[in-house]
Amino acid sequence: MRIYSFGTETVPVAMAGDLVVGSVHDGKNYKTMLARLDGEEIVETRFLAGENDWEGHSALNLGDGYLIGGAVEGIATPEGGEGWKAFLARLDGSLNPLWELKLNVRGNGCVYSILPSRDGFFIAGEAGRPGDKGFFIGKVSPEGKLLWLKDFGSWEDGVFTAFLPLKNGVRAIGSVKAENGRWEVKAFDFNDEGEPAGEGVLAEGTALSACTWKDELVLAGYRGESFWVQVGEQRIELGEGSATSLLSAGEWLLVGGELEGNAVVVEITGGKEPKVRELWENGWVEVLGRGIVAGVTRDWEMVIARLSL
Repeated sequence: MRIYSFGTETVPVAMAGDLVVGSVHDGKNYKTMLARLDGEEIVETRFLAGENDWEGHSALNLGDGYLIGGAVEGIATPEGGEGWKAFLARLDGSLNPLWELKLNVRGNGCVYSILPSRDGFFIAGEAGRPGDKGFFIGKVSPEGKLLWLKDFGSWEDGVFTAFLPLKNGVRAIGSVKAENGRWEVKAFDFNDEGEPAGEGVLAEGTALSACTWKDELVLAGYRGESFWVQVGEQRIELGEGSATSLLSAGEWLLVGGELEGNAVVVEITGGKEPKVRELWENGWVEVLGRGIVAGVTRDWEMVIARLSL
């Protein structure tokens, strides 16, 4: 296990192959962090910055480079900030930007997920501020041209959960605060051209991540103060904390997060009780990769650790 700090806060948020994407606070502003890994060791770092704050929130490995997404040129606040432009950039294999795209989506947007498509890339994320929170999806060409963008929803509050491929389209999943004050997880389906194809409520609670495992939809987050995972119709609650990340790994479903104040990975296999693995004290897991985990300590330092099954 290795601990890294590049400022007053160093937070990993996404992983694509050997690249970790996140944010660093230098004492004045946030910068987008790009960190290339060799096992637990960071062998190269780049930081993207400009006007106001910049944050990295998503990544996609392209083989000969990467796509990264996030939010730029905004002002970070405890309520989520204001003035953010949704951001997408293509990087070559040496982490040099080939193009950048900045989008004004309802005056406050962030790209939280990227999916490949036949003729470019789908993007999805959050838009708006508390009192008028929504989500968006869009499609971008390989050259960085926005082909279309759809902004939808208006809730008191909302948290983007995940973006999943469908046979003939895509599914955006988000957690929204309903009129009764309760949080519920909703799915929004779209065809390849961004036309709505249905929506529905998946569960009560706040999901921070979602994936498919053994043909079942998996949601992970929290219900009340409980660490919560739902696999199909099976609901698992393990104690005080929150599930933040998921990895479908064959016979294993791995769930990262915080449980009773400590960083954990929970192993779920068919027919067995979940196995909790405590990785370090006073922190939480943010990202799960193949054989590697990234997270933070209570002092906002970044932790990179190997993970074996």
